[in-house]
Amino acid sequence: MGQGQGVGSWLIVQELLERGDPAFVDELRKVTDADALGAFAARWYADSRSASRRLVFAYLDRPLNAYRHEALVKRLFKLAEAAEDHEVMARFLVLFDRSVRRVRAAKRHYETQVVPDRAQADALSATWLARGYDSVNIWSDRQGRLHVVGTRTESIVRTSRTSVMPRGRLRETPDFTSWSPVTGRYKTFMAPDWVTRLRLGRWIPREEVEVPEAYRSRLERYRLFSTATRNYLRRRCWRYFWKLGRRAPERYVAAISEALLLYRDEDVADALALLDNWGLVHILFHHSPALVARPNGWWPAEGRTTADLAPAPMYEALWKRAPRAVVDLMVRGGCRPVRQWAARLVRGDLAAVAAAVSLEELLAWLGHDDAEVVDLAVELLRSAPGLDALSADRWLVLAEGANPAALELICELMQRHLRPESLALAEAVRMAMSRPLPLARLGLRLLQGRVPRGEDECLLLLGLAEAESEPFRAELVRWARGVLAEAPGFDPDWVLSYLDSRHRDVRAEGWAWLRDEPRARDDVALWQRLMESPYDDVRLALVADLEGRLAGRDVGGMSPQALDPERLRLLWASVLLNIHRGGRAKPMVVRQLLRRLDARPRELGEVLPILAVALRSVRGPEWRAGLTALVQLVDRQPDAAPVVRAAFPELQWA
Repeated sequence: MGQGQGVGSWLIVQELLERGDPAFVDELRKVTDADALGAFAARWYADSRSASRRLVFAYLDRPLNAYRHEALVKRLFKLAEAAEDHEVMARFLVLFDRSVRRVRAAKRHYETQVVPDRAQADALSATWLARGYDSVNIWSDRQGRLHVVGTRTESIVRTSRTSVMPRGRLRETPDFTSWSPVTGRYKTFMAPDWVTRLRLGRWIPREEVEVPEAYRSRLERYRLFSTATRNYLRRRCWRYFWKLGRRAPERYVAAISEALLLYRDEDVADALALLDNWGLVHILFHHSPALVARPNGWWPAEGRTTADLAPAPMYEALWKRAPRAVVDLMVRGGCRPVRQWAARLVRGDLAAVAAAVSLEELLAWLGHDDAEVVDLAVELLRSAPGLDALSADRWLVLAEGANPAALELICELMQRHLRPESLALAEAVRMAMSRPLPLARLGLRLLQGRVPRGEDECLLLLGLAEAESEPFRAELVRWARGVLAEAPGFDPDWVLSYLDSRHRDVRAEGWAWLRDEPRARDDVALWQRLMESPYDDVRLALVADLEGRLAGRDVGGMSPQALDPERLRLLWASVLLNIHRGGRAKPMVVRQLLRRLDARPRELGEVLPILAVALRSVRGPEWRAGLTALVQLVDRQPDAAPVVRAAFPELQWA
């Protein structure tokens, strides 16, 4: 049976192989000439260059779904098996494990029973429904007998019936658009087997042809070889390693570890997928009483589930003599069951593992994504020697890159082994500014009791206003405020930096600092700059404070008249524009504007438009009080009457 080479080019394939180009694998998978592929296997496997061997590994890491590659795969397998090539056989073990997947399906059962009377029929119906039947019907035949018909659905596990890759063989295919009344059958035509599998219809010519390029991707959901052959190949592959353990036990752990590192999380997506990995389950749980091996795969034992699995590997004694290999699997394993299995073996002999790993390795585990690995690192580090010799910078790097589950322990170890005097102030500040709460708390503990020396260190503490741990930031800035307030070179601008912070909790602490700190509270330049604040909470607090000063409740302090008129008007206008904030600040603004005009009548033209907006936005007593004050202003300053009438045309003047 002739077969073309497909869309792949042998010339390009050979050129890419010579160059060791990774694109070789994609190009080779496009070739569909089975005879040529089979002949190519020996030459490719015999190529001893490292680049060629990497390409073999890359090819076997792809799914078993390259159309017409049966001959190439089978011959590579036999060559590797004969050469006792453990690396290639490890990849075949994983490849064949991935090639068989069972699915859960629903199987419907129908049961019928004939009973003589209605009472028995009702009793039987109730019994079946109590057992979980989906439905039960009762009907009577002509003889008056009652038939009880029940349906129930059973969940089953079966191998997919449509997973086998077509091979391009010509077969007689029915044409469902052409019925022959003479023969009483559909007419047929000869077509490749993939025509029916891909449901392409009768347009295919009656001869063997290549799969059209537009349909090649639809073949990727199928797998080479029949399901029975794939089951046989994975059993044979595992048998190879089983024999290796008996014949050369000193090589077994290293060889099988090569395979274990290749499994990925998607290979064990659920409990059923885990059991579908024939070789993997033999390696990890061969002696487990929770499982039963059958020719078509692993099954849970009666009354057991995969939750009952515990490490019970083949050749367990060999694993116990190789703690270093177990540790490597725990750290580098690509799928969670392998890492968990290795972690449980490690826990079984912590002393041997502690002797096999260095302190640096244990510290590196703290950043691992798997919680099992982190937990083990935590357990081993509690008694590990050498932690006192770690530098402060090393501890910081560890804390910042650690898995969140390990952070509490790292902070505990830092507090126990890190000497505060070895930590520069900048490093302690950096720690306190971290986002993780345990690290920020430790940073503050290390800062407490330290007094800043010089302006540079004061500015470092001022940087705590940008701490990333939101729940802890208020406590940090409150502590820093207390330390900075006692610093010999106090600068009122430090208060301003709090009030200009992008964080509301820092601004709230800054306002409390401003009210409590005489050196900042009466600083005119500081107030002038605060009036340009972009934050509503600061502007509203300023208005309230000015109200207190104008009402005489802050005797002896800074006079509001000393403030820049333009900035005061900007403050009042910005507060009035924030209607959504509510009206509590607006009456204060009205009173402040009227007092300003009374004290500085020459500013009437600039202040009156703001006052008009303020009066129209208040209600009730504040509105009446404002109008009264406005009339009194006109009485005291008759020259202001035309301007006031123009600003309030709705008022009637006597």
